[in-house]
Amino acid sequence: MKIFESKNNCCGCSACEQICPKNAVKMEPDNEGFLYPVIDGSLCVECGACKNVCAFQNDYEKNKSQKAYAVKHKDFDTRMTSRSGGVFIAISDFILEKNGSVYGAAFDDDFSVCHIRTTNKSERDRLKGSKYVQSDVKDTFTSVKNDLKNGMYVLFSGTACQVAGLKNYLKNTDTSKLYTCDLVCHGVPSPKIWKEYLSHCEKKYKGKVTNADFRDKTLGWKAHQEAIWIDNNKHILREYTYLFYENDIERPSCYNCKYTNLDRPADFTLADFWGIDRIVPNFSDNKGVSLLLINSDKGCELFNSINNEIDFVECDINKSIEPNPNLSRPTAKPKSREAFWIYYSKKGFEKTLKKYYKKIVIKRIKKRINAKYKSIVKKV
Repeated sequence: MKIFESKNNCCGCSACEQICPKNAVKMEPDNEGFLYPVIDGSLCVECGACKNVCAFQNDYEKNKSQKAYAVKHKDFDTRMTSRSGGVFIAISDFILEKNGSVYGAAFDDDFSVCHIRTTNKSERDRLKGSKYVQSDVKDTFTSVKNDLKNGMYVLFSGTACQVAGLKNYLKNTDTSKLYTCDLVCHGVPSPKIWKEYLSHCEKKYKGKVTNADFRDKTLGWKAHQEAIWIDNNKHILREYTYLFYENDIERPSCYNCKYTNLDRPADFTLADFWGIDRIVPNFSDNKGVSLLLINSDKGCELFNSINNEIDFVECDINKSIEPNPNLSRPTAKPKSREAFWIYYSKKGFEKTLKKYYKKIVIKRIKKRINAKYKSIVKKV
């Protein structure tokens, strides 16, 4: 059995692994650190379940985005510890108050990123914040299925491909108590590069990583910089951020994403509301605003139940999505990607970071100079 022809056609959601009746499929990392299904031929019975469940190659359940909202959680501390406006906390609180379970991406003990199941607010808070690295969903699809069979309310959050994979996996399950949130995704970076970067920080600052934040809000919501704590001492950095935005470390399938449109697999779509000042003046205080797309009747009903927890303004959906290009197209594959990985395989992470970070900084300086020059010329 062959599940896919090219790595461009596998998003790593692991639905194939979890649906296999013979446990013949295992997710294993390739040389870039991304997980792909590997089939044990001695166990495989050629049933085709793994190939049929693939939402990335096959069709997926589509919900057309109906409404767009700018949202801020009323609790300031909740918003400050969230990536954008904290709407996910309001949604997940609704599920937890029904004694339900909430699934999402969290840091593991070694600061790798994986999906976990949570059943209280303290555990759920581990899901706060952006995770700019591909999450390992492990066996959470199976766990979601068990929760639903036990009559629980469930909220699952993840990238659109993860949500689509889950829903294909649950096709023969009662999902009336399942709610899903997908994220507007730029592309998922390599877990291997993230792990190497943490090791780099430990060597540089001579200690152990004790905390990490991909998007630190200290200088405001609009500033994008990571924070790494070494032995509880905070360091503001941009090396990993710059690598991420150069797009060389994203998964191959991200350049071929099927979900960069308004046909969403989830009940809700969450994103930073970039451009909010042009659409709703004076709503943002640079502490975070969520863009919330309502994609289903079920999502609309839940939203009406959390109105008291949030400040919100309904917005024109077409204007709201303009500053989020990944709602209309995949991230473009850079010409430098192949060269990056060849250099990395030969020279290792430290030399690769040094070389590419220098190139990125120079490119950004030139870009700022050109922008300033054009601004001066325009004024003249």
